[in-house]
Amino acid sequence: MKRAADVAQSMRIVPVTQLFDNYAYLAIDDEGVAAVVDPAEAAKVLDAVAREGVRLAAILSTHHHPDHVGGNEELVDQMRGSGFRVFGYSGDAERIPGITDELDDGEEFAVSPGLRGRAIFIPAHTRGHLAYYFESDSVVFTGDTLFAGGCGRLFEGDARQMKASLERLAAIPDETL
Repeated sequence: MKRAADVAQSMRIVPVTQLFDNYAYLAIDDEGVAAVVDPAEAAKVLDAVAREGVRLAAILSTHHHPDHVGGNEELVDQMRGSGFRVFGYSGDAERIPGITDELDDGEEFAVSPGLRGRAIFIPAHTRGHLAYYFESDSVVFTGDTLFAGGCGRLFEGDARQMKASLERLAAIPDETL
Protein backbone atom coordinates (compact mmCIF):
# COMPACT_ATOMS: atom_id res chain seq x y z
CA MET A 1 0.00 0.00 0.00
CA LYS A 2 1.14 3.53 -0.77
CA ARG A 3 1.58 6.79 1.13
CA ALA A 4 -0.91 9.66 0.71
CA ALA A 5 1.54 11.70 -1.38
CA ASP A 6 1.83 8.83 -3.87
CA VAL A 7 -1.89 8.31 -4.54
CA ALA A 8 -4.18 10.42 -6.72
CA GLN A 9 -7.74 10.38 -5.42
CA SER A 10 -10.83 12.55 -5.25
CA MET A 11 -11.40 11.80 -1.56
CA ARG A 12 -9.62 14.27 0.69
CA ILE A 13 -8.23 12.77 3.90
CA VAL A 14 -7.52 14.92 6.95
CA PRO A 15 -5.76 13.29 9.92
CA VAL A 16 -7.04 14.44 13.32
CA THR A 17 -4.80 13.80 16.32
CA GLN A 18 -6.51 11.88 19.12
CA LEU A 19 -5.36 11.15 22.66
CA PHE A 20 -1.58 10.79 22.92
CA ASP A 21 -0.72 8.61 19.96
CA ASN A 22 -3.83 7.99 17.84
CA TYR A 23 -5.47 9.50 14.80
CA ALA A 24 -8.98 9.80 13.55
CA TYR A 25 -9.42 10.61 9.87
CA LEU A 26 -11.89 12.85 8.09
CA ALA A 27 -12.76 11.35 4.72
CA ILE A 28 -14.22 14.21 2.67
CA ASP A 29 -15.97 13.99 -0.68
CA ASP A 30 -15.99 16.61 -3.45
CA GLU A 31 -19.21 18.14 -2.08
CA GLY A 32 -17.78 18.74 1.40
CA VAL A 33 -19.53 15.81 3.08
CA ALA A 34 -17.33 14.03 5.61
CA ALA A 35 -17.18 10.82 7.58
CA VAL A 36 -14.85 10.44 10.54
CA VAL A 37 -13.01 7.17 11.05
CA ASP A 38 -12.45 6.14 14.69
CA PRO A 39 -13.08 9.30 16.73
CA ALA A 40 -11.72 9.00 20.27
CA GLU A 41 -12.19 12.70 21.09
CA ALA A 42 -15.23 14.49 19.72
CA ALA A 43 -13.98 18.03 20.40
CA LYS A 44 -10.90 17.60 18.20
CA VAL A 45 -13.02 16.12 15.42
CA LEU A 46 -15.51 19.00 15.61
CA ASP A 47 -12.63 21.51 15.52
CA ALA A 48 -11.29 19.83 12.37
CA VAL A 49 -14.75 19.80 10.79
CA ALA A 50 -15.09 23.56 11.43
CA ARG A 51 -11.55 24.27 10.22
CA GLU A 52 -12.14 22.30 6.99
CA GLY A 53 -15.61 23.79 6.43
CA VAL A 54 -17.27 20.42 5.86
CA ARG A 55 -20.51 18.73 6.96
CA LEU A 56 -19.98 15.72 9.18
CA ALA A 57 -22.43 12.98 8.16
CA ALA A 58 -21.13 9.76 9.72
CA ILE A 59 -18.72 7.82 11.89
CA LEU A 60 -16.94 4.76 10.53
CA SER A 61 -16.02 2.62 13.55
CA THR A 62 -13.38 -0.01 12.83
CA HIS A 63 -13.72 -1.63 16.26
CA HIS A 64 -15.00 -1.09 19.80
CA HIS A 65 -11.88 -0.01 21.72
CA PRO A 66 -12.31 3.35 23.52
CA ASP A 67 -9.38 4.91 21.65
CA HIS A 68 -11.47 4.40 18.48
CA VAL A 69 -15.07 4.98 19.64
CA GLY A 70 -14.64 7.21 22.71
CA GLY A 71 -16.06 10.21 20.85
CA ASN A 72 -19.03 8.44 19.27
CA GLU A 73 -21.70 9.35 21.83
CA GLU A 74 -20.73 13.03 22.01
CA LEU A 75 -20.67 13.31 18.21
CA VAL A 76 -24.07 11.62 17.98
CA ASP A 77 -25.41 14.13 20.55
CA GLN A 78 -23.87 17.09 18.72
CA MET A 79 -25.26 15.95 15.35
CA ARG A 80 -28.73 14.95 16.58
CA GLY A 81 -31.47 15.70 14.05
CA SER A 82 -29.11 15.87 11.08
CA GLY A 83 -29.47 12.29 9.86
CA PHE A 84 -26.05 11.45 11.32
CA ARG A 85 -25.10 7.78 11.05
CA VAL A 86 -22.69 5.46 12.85
CA PHE A 87 -21.35 2.45 10.93
CA GLY A 88 -19.83 -0.65 12.51
CA TYR A 89 -19.68 -4.42 12.37
CA SER A 90 -23.06 -6.12 12.86
CA GLY A 91 -21.60 -8.88 15.02
CA ASP A 92 -20.21 -6.33 17.46
CA ALA A 93 -23.05 -3.80 17.41
CA GLU A 94 -23.59 -3.96 21.18
CA ARG A 95 -20.06 -2.57 21.68
CA ILE A 96 -20.16 0.27 19.11
CA PRO A 97 -21.70 3.34 20.80
CA GLY A 98 -24.47 4.96 18.76
CA ILE A 99 -24.42 2.42 15.93
CA THR A 100 -27.16 2.99 13.36
CA ASP A 101 -25.83 1.04 10.37
CA GLU A 102 -24.67 -2.51 10.97
CA LEU A 103 -22.37 -3.87 8.28
CA ASP A 104 -21.33 -7.39 7.38
CA ASP A 105 -18.33 -8.60 5.42
CA GLY A 106 -18.43 -7.42 1.81
CA GLU A 107 -21.41 -5.16 2.34
CA GLU A 108 -21.41 -1.92 0.40
CA PHE A 109 -22.35 1.33 2.10
CA ALA A 110 -22.72 5.00 1.23
CA VAL A 111 -22.23 7.99 3.47
CA SER A 112 -22.92 10.25 0.48
CA PRO A 113 -22.83 9.81 -3.31
CA GLY A 114 -19.11 10.66 -3.15
CA LEU A 115 -18.29 8.44 -0.15
CA ARG A 116 -19.19 4.91 -1.16
CA GLY A 117 -17.27 1.91 0.08
CA ARG A 118 -17.26 -1.71 1.14
CA ALA A 119 -16.79 -3.28 4.57
CA ILE A 120 -14.09 -5.93 4.94
CA PHE A 121 -14.25 -8.14 8.03
CA ILE A 122 -10.72 -8.44 9.48
CA PRO A 123 -10.91 -10.02 12.95
CA ALA A 124 -7.95 -10.75 15.26
CA HIS A 125 -7.20 -7.47 17.04
CA THR A 126 -10.85 -7.69 18.12
CA ARG A 127 -13.53 -10.20 17.17
CA GLY A 128 -15.55 -7.47 15.45
CA HIS A 129 -13.01 -5.50 13.41
CA LEU A 130 -13.82 -3.91 10.04
CA ALA A 131 -11.79 -2.18 7.38
CA TYR A 132 -13.49 0.43 5.19
CA TYR A 133 -12.40 0.15 1.56
CA PHE A 134 -13.09 2.94 -0.94
CA GLU A 135 -12.01 1.24 -4.15
CA SER A 136 -12.79 4.15 -6.49
CA ASP A 137 -10.52 6.38 -4.39
CA SER A 138 -7.88 3.70 -3.74
CA VAL A 139 -8.20 4.19 0.04
CA VAL A 140 -8.65 1.72 2.91
CA PHE A 141 -8.97 2.45 6.63
CA THR A 142 -7.75 -0.55 8.63
CA GLY A 143 -8.04 0.54 12.26
CA ASP A 144 -5.66 -1.44 14.47
CA THR A 145 -5.17 -4.40 12.16
CA LEU A 146 -2.47 -2.93 9.93
CA PHE A 147 0.13 -0.27 10.71
CA ALA A 148 3.02 1.11 8.66
CA GLY A 149 5.43 -0.96 10.77
CA GLY A 150 3.40 -4.07 11.54
CA CYS A 151 0.05 -5.29 12.78
CA GLY A 152 -2.08 -4.80 15.86
CA ARG A 153 -2.02 -6.87 19.03
CA LEU A 154 -4.16 -9.96 19.34
CA PHE A 155 -6.67 -9.06 22.03
CA GLU A 156 -9.66 -11.18 21.05
CA GLY A 157 -8.37 -13.26 18.17
CA ASP A 158 -5.46 -15.49 17.34
CA ALA A 159 -2.51 -15.57 14.95
CA ARG A 160 -4.43 -17.64 12.38
CA GLN A 161 -7.16 -14.97 12.22
CA MET A 162 -4.60 -12.17 11.97
CA LYS A 163 -2.80 -13.93 9.13
CA ALA A 164 -6.09 -14.37 7.27
CA SER A 165 -7.05 -10.74 7.88
CA LEU A 166 -3.66 -9.47 6.68
CA GLU A 167 -3.97 -11.67 3.58
CA ARG A 168 -7.34 -10.07 2.83
CA LEU A 169 -5.76 -6.63 3.08
CA ALA A 170 -2.77 -7.73 0.96
CA ALA A 171 -5.23 -8.68 -1.81
CA ILE A 172 -6.21 -5.01 -2.17
CA PRO A 173 -4.33 -3.37 -5.09
CA ASP A 174 -0.84 -2.06 -4.23
CA GLU A 175 -1.71 1.51 -5.22
CA THR A 176 -4.19 1.70 -2.33
CA LEU A 177 -3.51 4.24 0.41
